[in-house]
Amino acid sequence: MQSIKIVTDSAAHLSPGDVARYNITVMNSPILVNDKVFGYINQISEQKFHQLFDHPSGRPRIGEISVAALVDTYNQLGADGSKILSVHLSNKITHTYQNARQAAKRSTSDVTVINSQVTAAGLTYQVLTAAKQINRGNTTIETLIPTLAQIRDRTQIYFSTPNNAQLVNQRIIGRFRGQIEKRLNISYIIQFINNDFSFITRSRKEDLATTFWDRQLATMHDQSIVQLSILHTGDPERADYLYEMLRTEFPFVPIEKVATNPEMACFIGSDATGVTYLLG
Repeated sequence: MQSIKIVTDSAAHLSPGDVARYNITVMNSPILVNDKVFGYINQISEQKFHQLFDHPSGRPRIGEISVAALVDTYNQLGADGSKILSVHLSNKITHTYQNARQAAKRSTSDVTVINSQVTAAGLTYQVLTAAKQINRGNTTIETLIPTLAQIRDRTQIYFSTPNNAQLVNQRIIGRFRGQIEKRLNISYIIQFINNDFSFITRSRKEDLATTFWDRQLATMHDQSIVQLSILHTGDPERADYLYEMLRTEFPFVPIEKVATNPEMACFIGSDATGVTYLLG
């Protein structure tokens, strides 16, 4: 059976140990300020990146990984006859998936490109699921594709964000509406579902996020959850609060708490909190 190698992008929350253990190739996206390359994801901490939101000359955004870089990577990895499984962040958030499809057509290697259709933590679930199955052996690209689709459909993603600067910059909210809601000090609860951002509610209430998470935790109580990820940008206070509640509610479920990566911070902005979980 031919070897299968995984390629993904830096949005995935993969530990150095997982990258090494499963031989995963991570493509690092460029950070752009005023459309000029400021650096790359692997060269800057999440905390330093968040400071760029206050950059006097313009807010940062994440550029896509180029077709040329992907072609070169695919060709090198497939030179020994290995097949390539390239799994990427939702195409709603980055153009890397589209670039990967173009690169796969140009590559001399056998490349299968997957649009994860989820955000960062959900991407991690898919990549690690594929990596573990490949590591165990006796699997094929054809069997992995429906498996990743099942992981995608069992992934639940929610965010709470107290400001709309990045939501406006990324055109999730219209500029005119954004200006009005900014003056009204509106906060947002967002679900990422069906490969898109969907607003659950928006309100001026200061306790909107707390009320939502309390209600959501009550819903989660009746669900079969096998993995949990808590993400935050900036102040981790709410993430700490959620972590303690979830650890008590789900003592046997693996829970990670991490500062979200720049790809997601560019969309949800500063002081946001997210919960992603996988249903069994």
